Amino acid sequence: MGRVGDYHKGRRMFCIRNGKLFIARPNSPYSHIDWFRKRAWIKNANSMNEIIRGFVDKKGDIYFYVGKDFGINKKAEKEFFEHLEELAKRLRLGPNARIYGGMFRQRLGNQWSPKKRFGLVKLLKITSGF
Repeated sequence: MGRVGDYHKGRRMFCIRNGKLFIARPNSPYSHIDWFRKRAWIKNANSMNEIIRGFVDKKGDIYFYVGKDFGINKKAEKEFFEHLEELAKRLRLGPNARIYGGMFRQRLGNQWSPKKRFGLVKLLKITSGF
């Protein structure tokens, strides 16, 4: 499968589209753009600017971002945090899961560094159900 495909399979993708949280199937070997194309959600790469997306890594930590540049902004933060509790419940994330926003591009197949650290799920008062 290759290094990039293995990386993709080792995470659980999610996105927030039209105000609704979507979670990809486990072990999906493709990128968000491929997932979105399979679902007919986008027609071109510019559509990536509208959909908040992210993933949960093997450790259970959460990363989210928006746009082709894997950025973070106040609008994306607000919408993500509106869906955090649902995401945590549906993926059975622990209260010590870390939350990161934005990503600095690095070599494909490697974990990219986050632009912003928000803290732990439990510190953000998302504790119901844990």
